[in-house]
This record gives sequence, structure tokens and C-alpha cells, in this order.
Amino acid sequence: MSSTGTIGSYRAALATACCLGAALTQTAAADTAPATPAAHTASAEPAASAPALFIVQLTRGPAWNRDRPAGEQAGFREHSQNLNRMRADGVLVVGARYKDSTADKGLLLIRAANADAVQAQFATDPMVRDKLFALDIAEFSPFYDGFVARPARAAAAPESPLNALAGLAGCWAGGSGKFAFREHWMRPAGGLMMGMGRTLADGRIASYEAMRIELDADGTPAFVAKPSGQAEGRFRMVKNDAAGVVFENPLHDFPQRVRYQLKADGSLHARIEGVRDGKERGIDFPMRRASCE
Repeated sequence: MSSTGTIGSYRAALATACCLGAALTQTAAADTAPATPAAHTASAEPAASAPALFIVQLTRGPAWNRDRPAGEQAGFREHSQNLNRMRADGVLVVGARYKDSTADKGLLLIRAANADAVQAQFATDPMVRDKLFALDIAEFSPFYDGFVARPARAAAAPESPLNALAGLAGCWAGGSGKFAFREHWMRPAGGLMMGMGRTLADGRIASYEAMRIELDADGTPAFVAKPSGQAEGRFRMVKNDAAGVVFENPLHDFPQRVRYQLKADGSLHARIEGVRDGKERGIDFPMRRASCE
């Protein structure tokens, strides 16, 4: 890496509506739909005391705060706890969320003796009691057996170590004495960040370089630079904390270390350092965000 070439930068990464599952279960059976709900056979009439099934539709009530998402509504935590309690007791069979032309809604399938028993399940739910939710209860009489599994969710992509360096993306510019330097970096993608740099001295090209940050075989980020007229240099990340990120290669000629630190004011302090001619030396590259044009 050239001592007059630009270097990369670093920035540390800053890093439910209704609590309803997404499934729908229907119970009962017949090969064809009868005109009215029926059991499997005439002799299999359920006992009068057997629990029935009820659909409970949850819609926004008059007290709903339209300036807040569901998770920040008053009583949401207690509402979720009540649903969990019903599920543990075997009362809540299925929960789902859906959306029509007016709003997001919740749909619950409840097993209970009658509609009054369903209403009683929400007696301690503050979002129902305080009219943030309105309930619509109707008996559910399925005539086909069936089960719809919860839709599979795509597995989350593993977090890339390069995401911690994403603040580097964009364009930076600075100067020191007669030198003016710029860097352009692309955001992390496909396990790679790509950049380019240019240094002018009194308006003339002094140096330029192609840069990249990629992952070593063990997943550790490595800064790689190919300055004009020099061999490619590779520096492995050895530290990344609030004080900045450090890439190091003790076997490289000057520099042996490359540092980047994003300051609180948004400026970037980049530095190359190491031993040259038997002495510890360093060169600073102060930069600020700039137009990419």
C-alpha cells in the first residue's frame, strides 16, 4: 500500500400487532358437504355438554390509539398473556391475523360451552375491557375435516461480519497540505465490500488504488489494497470496538496497520502506521462525507 494512497474507512453498525399464530384448523368430517352441519354418522351425535367451537373476530375499538402500533397500545402485554393462557388451557385452538379493505384484524377459534363462556375468557383482557378491541363472536360449525399448517418462513440469512463495517459505504473526501484524497465504497454484498481511492497532489494524480474488504476462510474480515505501481497488500482485522477497527499484517512493509474510526461529529479518521526505516511512523487521512459525483 502506498503511503500517499487513500485508505478505507469504518463505521460501527448501530444495530406484534395481535399476538396470533398464522394457521387455521377446521374440525369434523364428510366426503361431501351436507346441507346442514352434521356429525360423521347419525349415531355419533355429540353429547349436549360437549364444548362447541366459536369464531372470535377482533377488530379495532373506539379507544384504539391510531398513532401507535399494536405492540405499543395500552394493555397489549396483558392481552398477549391472556391469549397465551387460553392456549395453555386448550381453549384457544387457532389464532390468525388477516387484513381486509379496512384494517388488520385478528381471528381466534375458541373451544367453549357457549358464547357467554367465550366472552368470559376476555373478562381480564384490558384491551377488550377498555374497548381497544371489539369482539364479534359466532358459533363455528365445520363440515369438513382439514388442517392448514402455518406458512413456512424463509430462514433468516446469517449476519455477515461485514455488516459491522457498512458505515464505510458512500463517498469520503479530505485533504492534508498539498494532498487531496477521496474514497468511494460500495455497501456489503455477497461477502464483499468494494472501494476505490485517489490522491491528488497540487491537482495532479499522485496515486490511486483498488480496495476491497472480504472474509477470510474463518470469517474474519480482511482489508485488501492494490495501490498504483505496487503489489497487493492484505491486512486481517484484529480489533473492532468503539475506538475503531484495526487491520494488521506484521509481515507487510510499511504500513503494517490500517485504522479507521468514525468520529462523533460524523467525520472519518483513517490512519496507516507501522515501522519504516527502523522508526514507528503514521500518516493520517481526515475525511468527511462528500458527494459521489
